[in-house]
Amino acid sequence: MKKITNMFMIGMLSIMFMSCASIEPGEEGFMFYPYGDGVEKDHPYSEGVITKAPWNDMITYNVLQQSRTYESSVMDKNGTEINVKVSVNFNPTRGKISFLHLKHGVGYPQSFIDVKVKGAIKNVIGRYTYEEVYSTKREALEDEIDEILLTEFADNFITYNFSEIADVNLPENIAKEITNKETQKQTNLKAKEKEKEEEYLANARIQKARGDESILIKAQFEADAIRVKSEQLRKSPKYIEYIKAERWDGKLPNVMSGSGAGFIIDLKR
Repeated sequence: MKKITNMFMIGMLSIMFMSCASIEPGEEGFMFYPYGDGVEKDHPYSEGVITKAPWNDMITYNVLQQSRTYESSVMDKNGTEINVKVSVNFNPTRGKISFLHLKHGVGYPQSFIDVKVKGAIKNVIGRYTYEEVYSTKREALEDEIDEILLTEFADNFITYNFSEIADVNLPENIAKEITNKETQKQTNLKAKEKEKEEEYLANARIQKARGDESILIKAQFEADAIRVKSEQLRKSPKYIEYIKAERWDGKLPNVMSGSGAGFIIDLKR
């Protein structure tokens, strides 16, 4: 009986000294043992309720996709000042948050991501002119920013997703100049398309006229042939016999009589 009582007391004491940690959906956690081995690197915890000793800590990170937006004033390749707004999307790599914590801590967005993104924006935009940044090369700019940050983030236990240039602001006179150029380019393009369309229609009319002419020539030829044949018939009755001879297939007609078969050919004709 005494043994059972002791076991019961030990169990109650264990329960009293245990506590619970909750990991929310979209989070991942790891255990920190202040009186043991410190950060538990190789055992990430997914969402749910975890029991632990009250002196141990469950540290959690949001592992869903997150976005940070940066407004930067940078110089283009010719020294013109450009104001850009760039968004970067990322998330801590699942299963690696303990390593991220050891390397950068919970303030990793400020200490690591902000520094790397601002550097990449300045580096990439400095290779282009303001006109390219404003109108023609945004996709190329985003691709180059992605290429720089993809490896940087992966080496620091962060999954990089994509960047987006949300806005570009130029001095008013420069923005107006670019807009006028684009408008003129579109006008020239429409004029060229209109010219091609008119050329196509003109060629179609020419082809139709040629087709009508060939039909008339063929009809005229057939009419002339009929007229010649008619004149021949009127001038010489023997012309009919000539036509018959041309169409004869070489077979002799059979004539049946009571005593047998025979044939008659009028050689005088």
